[in-house]
Amino acid sequence: MNTMLKTAIVDAVDMVNSHAGQTRVLMRFVDDPTGYDFIANAARIHGGLFEFQAGFDSYSGSLDELSEIKAELIKR
Repeated sequence: MNTMLKTAIVDAVDMVNSHAGQTRVLMRFVDDPTGYDFIANAARIHGGLFEFQAGFDSYSGSLDELSEIKAELIKR
């Protein structure tokens, strides 16, 4: 796995957990170029797996399945 991508995933998880409900996450999977854009409430990473909670929805998978991830704090 790309070291920069793994760092971006860890940073996104940390940002979501520090600013629950105020972090916008955009992620793209290797096999799905359309991507997902959501406001995350909680996140976790364990070993090679990740999970983001967004309301009643959950976005999860293997770190190797992601091609891109971005997280940004929502400005109020």
